[in-house]
Amino acid sequence: MTPIDRLCTISIDKVHLINKFMVTELATDYGGRSVGYLYALVAVLSAVSILNLLLTLGIIRRLRSRPMSRPVDYPGVLPVGAVAGNFAAPDIRGRPVSREELSGHTLVGFFSPGCAPCRERLPDFVAVSAAFGPERSWAVVLGDVASAGEYLPSLEPVARVVPQNPDGPLISAFSVSAFPTFFVVDATGRILAGGPTTDDLPVPTAA
Repeated sequence: MTPIDRLCTISIDKVHLINKFMVTELATDYGGRSVGYLYALVAVLSAVSILNLLLTLGIIRRLRSRPMSRPVDYPGVLPVGAVAGNFAAPDIRGRPVSREELSGHTLVGFFSPGCAPCRERLPDFVAVSAAFGPERSWAVVLGDVASAGEYLPSLEPVARVVPQNPDGPLISAFSVSAFPTFFVVDATGRILAGGPTTDDLPVPTAA
């Protein structure tokens, strides 16, 4: 039961409880007076309780019709459901990397040389890439091959490393403006998850 449904149930129960309480109290206090007077008071109190219930139900309807808040988007990160633009670039071994090369769920990480947070999260990317496999783990490093040197010993065994200029096709396709940034995309390039860490990324149980 949702909190809104629970509120509705509580409101209905409250009406019954008030009516029962007031009938008991009035029967005790006014037992020697007119029964008609007693029922008139109960009717008034019931009307007030019903009005309160109707107002509560109106509030509940408005809450239910209100659109859900969107998840918070990280700066520099495409939102879930967006589709990466077209891109084509070679990895450090000269093999093509493009949206057509996507197969199943693919892990894509963006790193920048001299970036302290990138170095801190590099072991996490390496660990997660083991679940995707080296063909479905792409590590995009800002700069040329020489610039990527500090990351290569960790990345080359587990991912396809792709050097990119700041305006390179992958940087542009994923609208990356902050480092590190990580995505999981499907075979069409649709963003399934993204963020500055790998913590919330869906990880396959087997590569």
